[in-house]
Amino acid sequence: MTSNKPLTAENAAEYLDISKAHLYKLTSTGKIPHYKPNGKRLYFYQDDLDGYIRSGRVKTNAELKSEAEGFITQ
Repeated sequence: MTSNKPLTAENAAEYLDISKAHLYKLTSTGKIPHYKPNGKRLYFYQDDLDGYIRSGRVKTNAELKSEAEGFITQ
């Protein structure tokens, strides 16, 4: 179950199993949603982090084959 409570950078890095430095790089390059109230500390929400994880989904061979067959029959 996800929480509505924001996570700190430390907690977010732990949740994603990455270093805090890598998390900061993801925020500075705009690759992960984050919140920075008053321009100070970074905060994250678990549903945003889950969305980031889901964005890297790799399709199965069956899905790729099905897509390829769809292009061939068009």
